[in-house]
Amino acid sequence: MAKLNYLNVGCGNKTHTDWVNIDMASNSPDVIVANILKGMPFPDNTFDVVYHSQVLEHFPKERAHAFIKECCRVLKPNGIIRVVVPDLENIVDEYKNYLNKCLESPSEMNEANYDWMMLEIYDQTVRNQTGGNMVEFLRQPKMINEDFVIGRTGFVGNDIRSSYLSGGGGRSVSDTLKKAFSSMFMFKKAVNFGVSKLRQKLNPFRSTNSKVGAFRMGGEVHLWMYDRFSLARLLKECGFENVSIVSPTESRIPKWSDYELDVKGGFVHDPTSLFAEAVKK
Repeated sequence: MAKLNYLNVGCGNKTHTDWVNIDMASNSPDVIVANILKGMPFPDNTFDVVYHSQVLEHFPKERAHAFIKECCRVLKPNGIIRVVVPDLENIVDEYKNYLNKCLESPSEMNEANYDWMMLEIYDQTVRNQTGGNMVEFLRQPKMINEDFVIGRTGFVGNDIRSSYLSGGGGRSVSDTLKKAFSSMFMFKKAVNFGVSKLRQKLNPFRSTNSKVGAFRMGGEVHLWMYDRFSLARLLKECGFENVSIVSPTESRIPKWSDYELDVKGGFVHDPTSLFAEAVKK
């Protein structure tokens, strides 16, 4: 069966065989391996749809325009782009909600939810190791706000929590983490880690700094965040129009739910994220 003219950028393990899937590194025969940081290896006006989820926030703000313009370049006129990113507005609203609850009616539950919201704001920006403090939170033997956290983390959070509770131990959770944080940037992370190992041999006193630096430059951390205003503005500045904020199940892409890219097995991959679509002018 011929592939659809649909492109899934920075796909990680979230692929569909009918789509053209592209990433920086992959062992899957269904994924094209290419250095997307240098552009898309496709001619102008190739695709009817371009989709990427949890990718844009890993680009420095100053490189976001170039990336979105490249998505626009490979789209046909009137083609659809679908972008999924963490929703800064939602995170801030929930943080303020539980801050006020902790001040006005302190409780163990309110404090646990407040602590989680602080992690959502900062952990993926400041962490120096895969998974950061979010994973440690999910691996608590007793998590009183489990429903709240799983409700916010969706498929990935449920997978990590289930792996821990199943008694699979470190290896099971580690494997889950590898899948959870698989992305186009992990290849760059591997390259940088190789550089750090060389630096360790040359100067062992720089070992810790080299490891942290390699991780920080490796692509897992968030380098910018977006809300419905800033994401819409970015899309418009890069050649798109008719921007709309949609739900995980809502799309202008025909048969969207069949591909299970945003919702799988009843779980939304990123339930509190911002989902936006726009059309190439």
